[in-house]
Amino acid sequence: MKYIYVFILSTLLLFSCSVEEDESILVESLRDLRLEPTIPSLIYPTNDLVCTNFNLEFDWNRSTSIYKKPLDYVIEITTDRGFENLLFTTTTSETESNFTLEKGTYYFWRVKAKDNKGNESLYSSIQTFITEPEGNTNILPSISSSSTPITGAIVTGNTTTLSWSANDHDADSLVYDVYFGESNPPQLVAENIDVTTLDVQIEANKTYYWRIVAKDDKQGVAIGRVWNFSTQ
Repeated sequence: MKYIYVFILSTLLLFSCSVEEDESILVESLRDLRLEPTIPSLIYPTNDLVCTNFNLEFDWNRSTSIYKKPLDYVIEITTDRGFENLLFTTTTSETESNFTLEKGTYYFWRVKAKDNKGNESLYSSIQTFITEPEGNTNILPSISSSSTPITGAIVTGNTTTLSWSANDHDADSLVYDVYFGESNPPQLVAENIDVTTLDVQIEANKTYYWRIVAKDDKQGVAIGRVWNFSTQ
């Protein structure tokens, strides 16, 4: 009988240690779980850009959250790197916002994401740009809403040709950055090309996303919408 008691006591102690160890692992896992949204990455104005346009559209990439809910973004613009005296700040659910700026001014800007539960990301990296003292009138390029493949198209084969169109009312020469891939937003795959087509490799049973950024020779930039197509 004594041996039975010893066996039961040993089993209980072993079970107790196992539960405590599992609880410890669970606590550590919860500590490592990121509740805050991911940090937004800035797109435009790019770092050290000299802007000839003073009504600027600020763009950044969308953040993600474990809650899978829409996020808000706080954008801040200032003339001091410490962001002690904000000139502009706004909260938006979009990944873009327009501001009218002063001529001949050096600006700093950053963005953070937040959800409806009070969780906030860290601020993005800070980017800087300057507006020209005397701006030249420059109409930004425009990107056509039509593209090939069209959004929602089903494509077959190992390659496909991305095709788009854009124009510039000032007749400025244009170059293009192409973003393409399986993630949304897509990744940069070609930069400063002067043609409006690009061949890309594809695989079956995938969904691909792509976007065009058109740039003129006066630093005007137009960022196109994200298109998508699927393969079979």
